Amino acid sequence: MSSDNQLADALRALAGHGGQGGVPAAADVRRRGDARRRRRRAASVSLAALAVVALGAGVALAGSGGPPQPVPIGPAGPTSAPAASPWPEPTSPGPDRLSPTPERTSPGPDDTASGPTGGTSDPPTGSSGPPVGDRVLSGQRQVTIVRVAAEGGVSLLDDGRLAEVDGDEGRQLFVFAPQGDGYQIRAAEPGPDGTDTCWEVRSSGSEPLRVEAAACAPDEPRQRFTVVRDGSAYAISSQSAYLQHSPTRGLILEEAGDAPVTDRFRLVDNGSAPD
Repeated sequence: MSSDNQLADALRALAGHGGQGGVPAAADVRRRGDARRRRRRAASVSLAALAVVALGAGVALAGSGGPPQPVPIGPAGPTSAPAASPWPEPTSPGPDRLSPTPERTSPGPDDTASGPTGGTSDPPTGSSGPPVGDRVLSGQRQVTIVRVAAEGGVSLLDDGRLAEVDGDEGRQLFVFAPQGDGYQIRAAEPGPDGTDTCWEVRSSGSEPLRVEAAACAPDEPRQRFTVVRDGSAYAISSQSAYLQHSPTRGLILEEAGDAPVTDRFRLVDNGSAPD
């Protein structure tokens, strides 16, 4: 006997005991059971699919940094502005804030440095007073005067003229005594009459100015000379007329504007000046 027939007999017996209603056929009961099983299987498949989708969403959230952090909820009301920093933020110069350009300090093609040059024909400039430590201009030393371009010395001859000599004639030792803003140039040896003899500027008509011997007179302006050191030598002048050498007239005083100043003189120390 098949299982369907057995189920049908059991149901009839049960119905007979109840005495009411009809019992459905076994085929109908099995068909209904199969339908229920199919519905349960479809529901299980749907749940499994939902689980897979939920699992994929969880993995995606974990890969993007985890679930979002909860935002703290504070009391409602106005919020305060952030406190300003006591130090200003550094700013870099922009188009309107250019850094200053340092001025050029080193000499360029148009900025040539100038300095003393030797052998210049321009009149020397400087103080006519005695330089500090220059003993030959202290008034306490006797010196010989030698023109740089010559071999002989300067001498006051017996006739009173100032000239250059190669021998020992005349008086060739002199003392440069400071006098005001210039110097009085005195012969270290007294004259034949025992008086002191000094240089003095003399003029003679159209002839150039000359230097001649005269009795020393501190207040005589013609006995006031300017002496300016130029390197290792000196320029000697009186009222802008410089002591120069003329091939035809010897030592003369010539105005600086009339001819270039070319002659300088060495002052050679010969010991202490006589009292």
